[in-house]
Amino acid sequence: MLLTELTQILFAQVATPNVVANKLEFSFWDILFHGGAFAKIVMATVLALGVFSVYIFFERFFYIRRMTTKTDENFMNYIEDFIRDGKIEAAADYCKTQNSPESRILEKGISRLGRPVSDIVSAMESQAQIEVANMEKNLNLLAVVPSIAPMLGLLGTVIGMIIAFFDLSHAEGAFSPKTLSEGIYTALGQTAVGLAVAIPANFFYNILLTRIDKFVLRTQNVSGEFLDLINKPL
Repeated sequence: MLLTELTQILFAQVATPNVVANKLEFSFWDILFHGGAFAKIVMATVLALGVFSVYIFFERFFYIRRMTTKTDENFMNYIEDFIRDGKIEAAADYCKTQNSPESRILEKGISRLGRPVSDIVSAMESQAQIEVANMEKNLNLLAVVPSIAPMLGLLGTVIGMIIAFFDLSHAEGAFSPKTLSEGIYTALGQTAVGLAVAIPANFFYNILLTRIDKFVLRTQNVSGEFLDLINKPL
């Protein structure tokens, strides 16, 4: 009888930790919003920055792609034919029908034909700067996210640690590791989310810059071809 009771007690002691362990499920979402009001405000702000960065990226990405895929492949051939035939107005009208960054840049150059080459180059460069500025619209806001998000996360971490140690210093009775550990993992969750938002935002920003740099190179090539065309002997 005594042996049976001891066996039941041992099985109960072994089974109890398993039950508790099975009930413990890691939920990152619960950790994010586990802190007080300040921690929740910081977390909501960081997540809002993440959503904002995704919106800016896709809005700019599709805009840049739309602007850089409008030009006809035979665009420069048509311009060359018009200019060689002396149809300057027809060349300008053709540029207007294309309604692309390259066509607007060449339109400025065509409108200055007959003037010194420096005036033509200046007009084309000014229009190119306008086109680049349109593509870079709101990119400065996207560039701010990788800087602000980790700082907000770090701020939430520091405040969370302060609150955790403050609660610990005023705790009465026996010390419980849970009092400190809850504050620590809540605080570290703030930094983790800040980095999780900043890293993709920085990646998005560099992707857009790369596409804009490619566009700038294209405009330089188009401008160079146009200058070679008007300076080429008939």
